Amino acid sequence: MRPRLLFLLLAGASLARFVSAQAAPASPPREIIRIANDLYRARNGIWYSLFLVTPDGIILADPLSTDFAAWLKNELDRRFPGVPVRYVIYSHSHWDHIEGGAVFASTARFVAQEGVLRNMDGRVPHMPGDMLDRNHNGQFEFDEIVGPFKAHPGICGMPESFFRSHDRDRDGHITPAELYGEVRPPEIVYSEQMQITLGGKTVRLMFPGKNHANDGTILWFPAERVAFAADFPADALVRESLRSLPSACGNFDGHPLAEWINSYKAIEDLDFDLLAGGHGSALFTKADIAEARRYFEDLVGAVSAGMAQGKSLDELKRTIRLEKYQDWAFYGRLREDNIEAAYFNLATYR
Repeated sequence: MRPRLLFLLLAGASLARFVSAQAAPASPPREIIRIANDLYRARNGIWYSLFLVTPDGIILADPLSTDFAAWLKNELDRRFPGVPVRYVIYSHSHWDHIEGGAVFASTARFVAQEGVLRNMDGRVPHMPGDMLDRNHNGQFEFDEIVGPFKAHPGICGMPESFFRSHDRDRDGHITPAELYGEVRPPEIVYSEQMQITLGGKTVRLMFPGKNHANDGTILWFPAERVAFAADFPADALVRESLRSLPSACGNFDGHPLAEWINSYKAIEDLDFDLLAGGHGSALFTKADIAEARRYFEDLVGAVSAGMAQGKSLDELKRTIRLEKYQDWAFYGRLREDNIEAAYFNLATYR
């Protein structure tokens, strides 16, 4: 074969492989990480679930997505043969943490704080990221989901791909039923606290109050001295450290800052050594959570004082520097957004 023809064939094959790789997006990085004894984290990119293995079955927190849940089930079957998932616990009602539970439905019961069932009853649910039913028609349009994302890329809202995937009938609207199309409703709900014991091991569930969600659950494993929570206190921006300014979409997800602060305190009151988040590669200590709570207290104190002095929002954004936190992640990008969100939150929830 002539050298030039051989070169063209090889180049064409390389290009075909490149195009194929670009056309088929790779799965996010996935791994299973042991925390303590029989307690593990399971990673799907920047999202994390958690599971406890017992002689009588597995307790799983957050299946994350249908694709990931299928991968995880295969991994669990391979690593722990004959030990099925007996409970799936939802950390809160936001779809990006609780889709895919049907993968485990043949063996598991589904558990959540009672607000999750309320958010899935067909009415417009609580939504994070400033995604609101702004025209009050009982569903979500493109701009209501993607608009906040365009205004604050990677911080608020969701990208167009999410809207297209959840507009299941392609009519330009996402109904509540479409939003939760891949979420298995909980069949066991609790109000304030609940305990599950399986195979001699215990997990305690606690509703900490309203924060990022209005139906959150903190999982506490007393014997392992580990707690788990998703999107709070570590939101999707957190990577290796809780020293990260919160996303502050809208007015802090529509819940009073006083309740956010009390939610932090509720976690601090638990007897644990490490908190595994639904986001963040690190395991956090009680001191980390206390420091994150003090950020909210300092933000509220500064904005409240400025409002009491009659300062405008522009003045507050210009004069409140929060210097103590200038080395935290997203300080330059989110300092003014945090001040603005706190201003509207405090004006709404006096």
